[in-house]
Amino acid sequence: MMDAAGNAARAQVKSAISSWLTAIQARDADAIIAHYTPDVVAYDAVLQLQFKGQQAYRDHWKSCFDMCGGPMVFEPGELDIQVSGDLASIHGLIRCGGSDEQGNVQSAWMRMSSSYRKSGDKWLIAHEHFSAPFDMMSWKAMFDLDPENPDKVRAIPSGMSTVTPHLVCANAADAIAFYKRAFGAIEMGRLEGPDGKIAHAYLHIGNSAIFLFDENPQWGALGPLALKGTPVSLHVYVENADEAAKKAIAAGARLIMEVQDMFWGDRYGLLEDPFGHRWSVATHIQDLSPEEIKKASAVMMTEGACGGEAPQGA
Repeated sequence: MMDAAGNAARAQVKSAISSWLTAIQARDADAIIAHYTPDVVAYDAVLQLQFKGQQAYRDHWKSCFDMCGGPMVFEPGELDIQVSGDLASIHGLIRCGGSDEQGNVQSAWMRMSSSYRKSGDKWLIAHEHFSAPFDMMSWKAMFDLDPENPDKVRAIPSGMSTVTPHLVCANAADAIAFYKRAFGAIEMGRLEGPDGKIAHAYLHIGNSAIFLFDENPQWGALGPLALKGTPVSLHVYVENADEAAKKAIAAGARLIMEVQDMFWGDRYGLLEDPFGHRWSVATHIQDLSPEEIKKASAVMMTEGACGGEAPQGA
């Protein structure tokens, strides 16, 4: 049982948490950072792995405000608060997020743990950690979980993203075999119709899903070969674009544009697979500002720096 001093300390910590939440709602970075020790170490779920010191964490809070043009959402559930001497630990779930300038709110339940240290008459955060579980299939954070309804069916199934390419292929079985050789695709499942053709197949390439099926003229579903071209390309980021292109070409892809350094900071090349679908492979090699990209683009357009066809989307 906690004694009177312990109860008083716990009340002080609860007051510090309330003051911290008020500063967040006010979008006041200086007031927020005043709740942390100078040597704070923090781990957030966005932007980078860790933050050391008040200034680094203040800059992070400012970045969060820049991402959310409207009011912030920070609504803790039931928090467990333990106090021992001049130290306190807090853990629990908190709904975090924000709204844009049009009032559209995006938020998610996350796990929060904090360590407080008493400094004079104040309780300050010395360590803070926000995290979310992640989906092992897609390596994406699971921001749609609800502690009040843990058994609900997820609107976006495990392994899926918001947008998923759905390819029509002449001979989908051969296409699946090619994507395995060329891009290291993993087959998650397939459904064959009575005629043996693939009505639906589900692949994973890296952390992304792809659907495909056999073309069917009766449904108006034709692949690029039948249509004699495609206006769409699938853009794939890889660790080494040169090696990825070589692997795909060895598997049977046709080179459209050689891999080369591009004005927007990627090393980029364009391929066409044996089924008429186009794939761009890229490795990001340089972070550039919008102004730098615009300037480099003007130089490229003037000098005609790209070999082969123009990059799709440029």
